[in-house]
Amino acid sequence: MENINKTSLFVNGSVWLRADFHLHTNADKEFKYSGEPQNYVSSYIQRLKDENIHVGIITNHNKFDFEEYKTLRKAAKKENIWLVSGVELSVGDGSNGIHTLIAFDERNWLTSNENFIEQFLTAAFEGIANRENENTRCKYSLEALLKKLDEHRNQGRDSFIIFAHAEDNSGFFKELDGGRIIQLANDDLFKTTVLGLQKIRTYSKLDTYKQWFKRDLPVFVEGSDCKEINNVGKPPKQNEKEKKTFVKIGDFNFEALKYALIDKEHRVAEEPVKPANSYIKSIQLIGGKLDGQTLSFSPELNCFIGIRGSGKSSIIEILRYALGISLSDSSADNHYKEELVSYILGSGGKAVVTVYNRQDKKEYRIEKIYGQKETIFDSETNTIKDCSIDAILGTPIYFGQKDLSNSKGSFETDLLRRLTGNRLQATANNAANKKHEIITAISDVNKIKDLQALKEDTEAAIKDVQQRIAYFKNTGVEEKLKRQTQFEQESALLDRTRDNLASFINDTQNIVENYEPLFAGPLSCSNDNADVFNIANDALQKAKQSYDKIKEMSATFPAVLSQYDSAIEKIAVKKDDMQEEFARIKREINSDSLNPDTFLTLTRTYNTSQIKLQEIQKKVSSRETLLSQLRTLLDEQEQIWYNEYTILKAEIDRINNSNSNLKISIDYKGQREQFLEKMKNVFKGTNTRETSYANIASEFKDFVQIYLNEGRLADILKGTHDNFLSRFNENLGELLTFRVGDKVTINYKGKPLSKHSLGQRASALILFLLAQKDNDILIIDQPEDDLDNQTIYDEVIKEILKLKNEMQFIFATHNANIPVLGDSDHITSCAFADSNAIEIKEGSIDTPVIQKSIVDIMEGGKEAFNKRKNIYNIWK
Repeated sequence: MENINKTSLFVNGSVWLRADFHLHTNADKEFKYSGEPQNYVSSYIQRLKDENIHVGIITNHNKFDFEEYKTLRKAAKKENIWLVSGVELSVGDGSNGIHTLIAFDERNWLTSNENFIEQFLTAAFEGIANRENENTRCKYSLEALLKKLDEHRNQGRDSFIIFAHAEDNSGFFKELDGGRIIQLANDDLFKTTVLGLQKIRTYSKLDTYKQWFKRDLPVFVEGSDCKEINNVGKPPKQNEKEKKTFVKIGDFNFEALKYALIDKEHRVAEEPVKPANSYIKSIQLIGGKLDGQTLSFSPELNCFIGIRGSGKSSIIEILRYALGISLSDSSADNHYKEELVSYILGSGGKAVVTVYNRQDKKEYRIEKIYGQKETIFDSETNTIKDCSIDAILGTPIYFGQKDLSNSKGSFETDLLRRLTGNRLQATANNAANKKHEIITAISDVNKIKDLQALKEDTEAAIKDVQQRIAYFKNTGVEEKLKRQTQFEQESALLDRTRDNLASFINDTQNIVENYEPLFAGPLSCSNDNADVFNIANDALQKAKQSYDKIKEMSATFPAVLSQYDSAIEKIAVKKDDMQEEFARIKREINSDSLNPDTFLTLTRTYNTSQIKLQEIQKKVSSRETLLSQLRTLLDEQEQIWYNEYTILKAEIDRINNSNSNLKISIDYKGQREQFLEKMKNVFKGTNTRETSYANIASEFKDFVQIYLNEGRLADILKGTHDNFLSRFNENLGELLTFRVGDKVTINYKGKPLSKHSLGQRASALILFLLAQKDNDILIIDQPEDDLDNQTIYDEVIKEILKLKNEMQFIFATHNANIPVLGDSDHITSCAFADSNAIEIKEGSIDTPVIQKSIVDIMEGGKEAFNKRKNIYNIWK
């Protein structure tokens, strides 16, 4: 990867830098420096640093000192300060001359063999003595100066003009009357060459100035006009307010500065414009096809450019994956997109995304290894954060290739869910938990259903055992074995009770352990809510008193259980001691037909069956209770689903109130086709007719309504009711938790979006997305696929320009209109190399190599040339 902008200032593309358009140096006759000569350069550069100036134009009076300029420029470059060659020329116009700041593109004005600036000044003052005096006027009038600079421009030497202290003595507005200004201002050379006015202060005259110019005025800029070292870069003041100029550029070159002055609305400001949105700052890739590469992003417009198949989509999909954005059912080519991620990252591949959160103004790092869950770090402390990506970045909106024009039925609902983001997360979690509870409740009900048959079997077994025991009673064996039987029953009772006691002890100890953190200490809070938390902490303290008693009680349980076990041991010893007596009784009975062991076995079976029957009867009697609980759970699930609907409805109302051409409606559980399709899949083979399916879908909103109104179902199905009901009960958990989706309809200019052409559909949706203020990041892969160039410029680009600093845009595109007309702040040029790797170049729209990539490889370049003629004229 090659980052064209080596300067760290431009790693993330275009930035706002303070500029001084009127600097004097020690070479100027009017400049005073009393320090040590050897310290002059370092002192001058330090002053620029102290004033945070990164762009400055050296404009000495009627003079250009090449050697001094080279020395200052070299020292400034080390500090990321760019000094532009220039001059303050006193033009022979008006009553006192007009001080005109001229900036020269040094690459062609200053060559290894020629100093064309000096040649220009020599010609301007031919035959005029004492030219370095600030009031000495050159021989050129303004018209002549414009023509002379145009001659140089035709020879490849570009320049522009800023009128110095335009309202003061020797200033443009001070020295010329309205008629003369009108004549000059409407000259074509004047329009293309004069790009700025310095030191405009009387704003009450602006309307007059605009009338003279018959158009918007050139941009207002500031300069220190310094005459001594301490005033270098020092901003002038108006009404005690410092006056500064910031320019937005993405590279230190003449074209960048010139275009910034031309595009004054977006590129010049009195204060740097800071992004109001959260944004992605960079992504680092470890392993895979892009191992070791770090891609940077601007908070504003980012474009991945390149021909088809150059790797743009691969990077977009990696970014999507690293941010945890899953592909929705309505997305196109999901399998292909997932394969892209696998191919680029590979096994063990890792993506590290650095993001900025606008709320706490901090940076975070998201690390994601392919196939694993992401880990989030606080970049400053390098500690792991226990939060979601949405919590630090909002919910980025992503659309892959062809997603905007996708016509799948669920697209509208999916779009709405993307916009609501994590506002539905809590509802989704509640729905998932409730689904689990309902399935568990159904399982409990089904167990009771099975126990009914078990109860009948157990009762039959008891009757059989009773009949056989009666035989032993009649022969007197029962009485002889009564004592041993008693021992057996009482021993079994002790064992069963021991199990229940152990469960009680275990459950109590679990309560003590699980809730110990709850009572660890009082809840802390801010001073604002101290009164509220005092009430809460008092309640917790009272609960803790009961908890402490339980904890104290649980400490005695081991001794209690040990004491109980000693009782079991004693009855076992007694039983062993009486074994000889029991054996003697059995010998006395001594009957082939009356086996004492058989009687004992029957007695044990009878006692066990009786206990089992009691337990079964207890559970069977709770069936109505369980069914009632299930109905309650279904009601709670219904409320969760309705809450989800109300959240979506609120989002729709917000969108519809934005006065857009695009309006949305929502119908609760309105996706009847989805309900019908699910029904047909589940009940296939039950001999249910098509008309019956349709009637059920018309009669019931979902499967819960069918379950609660089985009588109405029987009227519809008639002969196939039993088959249908049997299949229904087999799939009860799946059906009762099936959410019939809400039907979302998007209307564009009064007609459903689905009825519009693909181009209109895509255009409406992208404009709709741009209108959403709650989302900070918009990622789209090839938004131009279904848009014509005119739509891109007239609707999309103009909206993007308005939204910069409020939303981050990341587009992959092969259409030149988006990066060029959108004035892209950061551009990544992609090309697929023979080695199966993606070659990447990074820069900004101001970077010459990136400009060449746009012209050479992108589609739509010719139209972009026509629509923004002035920028392409600069580039040529």
